[in-house]
Amino acid sequence: MRLAFLSIFNRLVAGVSLALLVTAAASLSGCSPDNKSESLGALPTATFTVTPLSGKANYYVASATTAGVFQYYWNKGDGSASAVGGPNDTIFYPVAGNYRVTLLAFGHGGYDSTTQIVQVDSNAPQVNVLVNPSLTTDSGWTTLNTGGTITTITFTPQGLNFSNAAGSNTNGGVYQAVSVKAGVVYTFSATVTTPGSTDTWVEFYFGKTVPKQGSDYTDNKLWSLNTYSGCGGGPETGNIVMLNCAGSGSSTGQMTFPQDETIYFVIKSGSYLGTEGPGGVYVANVVLDMPPQ
Repeated sequence: MRLAFLSIFNRLVAGVSLALLVTAAASLSGCSPDNKSESLGALPTATFTVTPLSGKANYYVASATTAGVFQYYWNKGDGSASAVGGPNDTIFYPVAGNYRVTLLAFGHGGYDSTTQIVQVDSNAPQVNVLVNPSLTTDSGWTTLNTGGTITTITFTPQGLNFSNAAGSNTNGGVYQAVSVKAGVVYTFSATVTTPGSTDTWVEFYFGKTVPKQGSDYTDNKLWSLNTYSGCGGGPETGNIVMLNCAGSGSSTGQMTFPQDETIYFVIKSGSYLGTEGPGGVYVANVVLDMPPQ
């Protein structure tokens, strides 16, 4: 009897197991994958136009005509990096030449780029923002005592003169406050004439720090003649931007500012147990040009 009972029990268990497997298979076979697919959208075709901005010399408006774009990268072709912008971008070229403008357009379906050449026929007319740039009088300029014995500073018909005797340990300068605008390309130049100096510096600063009488000025030296660095030791005259050997300014004289602000333009010169040379060093025709706004 016991063996018969076990035989019947095993057959029942096997039947139940088979039924469960069949049910599970039927259940799985009733499922089907979602056949829906989402499209990212069409691949954009980058296109744009460039037209002169009416009434503003050397300004151009680049306008993207591509549909379905959510991000635009513009490159002006002037050596600056590409930057995120909108469908319309205003471009300024201070110097005549041909510039390759590039648009990189991103859409939901991908990205595309295109370029075109912009021909700029002439250099932009500039406006010198400095007061009394000839330096023939002290109008607009404040003499800066940098501490210690001050270099002899004289405004002459030939410009600003720095002078001292042989073996002098002097320093000093002049400065003026200048209001600048954010993002505008400014171009600096100044004529420096030296008879040949020893242990001498002639320095040009554009700093945010307000000059303080009795204290040296060291904020943002951009261009400099410096006999310790190998320039200014012999007789020469020219644009300090080209003669520069001891400043961090660009070889083009161009600079921009991150915000509308007041900066301080400081011209400083002196010697350490040296001399400015016979007759001294002259600085004249200082220019900080900006395009007309």
